[in-house]
Amino acid sequence: MSRTSLFIATLMLVPVAATAKNKDNGRPHCATTYSIVQEDTLGNVKQGLNQKNLKWADKDLEKKYPDVCYADPDPSVKTVFVITVTPATYHGTRVETNTNTTPTSGTVTDQDGNTATYQGTATTTTSTAVPYSFEYGKFMLTVETFGDDGKPIVRQRFQQNGIYHTMYGIPLGGRGHHPAKALIEDAVKWIHTGGLDDSLQSTR
Repeated sequence: MSRTSLFIATLMLVPVAATAKNKDNGRPHCATTYSIVQEDTLGNVKQGLNQKNLKWADKDLEKKYPDVCYADPDPSVKTVFVITVTPATYHGTRVETNTNTTPTSGTVTDQDGNTATYQGTATTTTSTAVPYSFEYGKFMLTVETFGDDGKPIVRQRFQQNGIYHTMYGIPLGGRGHHPAKALIEDAVKWIHTGGLDDSLQSTR
């Protein structure tokens, strides 16, 4: 399926949040509106943002970049962020340190020939390299624009690894913890700074 037909098909697949704003909603400060299509490796496609991310886009993100606004997926919206996610696995090693304490005993003799017994403990430390792996998602956001002929033009791509936890299960936070939002903000900022106006940024 071509990207054009994929985009058109998604417009009929999944309803978006009712509170989402459209291009003609009375926001004259929006020079560019964008919609979002998300696709996984199984070919499952969904469009738009859920309620939580919609609130983030309409409030926090639009406050930073008021001239670039999210809108419901619609043929009138000519800029589309296509987000794809592919699984990946990281393989590496970590060092594990083990400390062992064992009891010891014996005798000591001084220079005059006197002997004495002693009892104590001996501590040994060993380090071992242990292989480990964890799974994560590779997120890619492609900015596409549609001309009057309905054909998409790839304008820019952004990538972010979605690594949510350390190997010990501790949440990392930051960009890797919210990869899709990080990429959306990257794309919005790129448009805000004139990315769509630079013809050299376009790749077919």
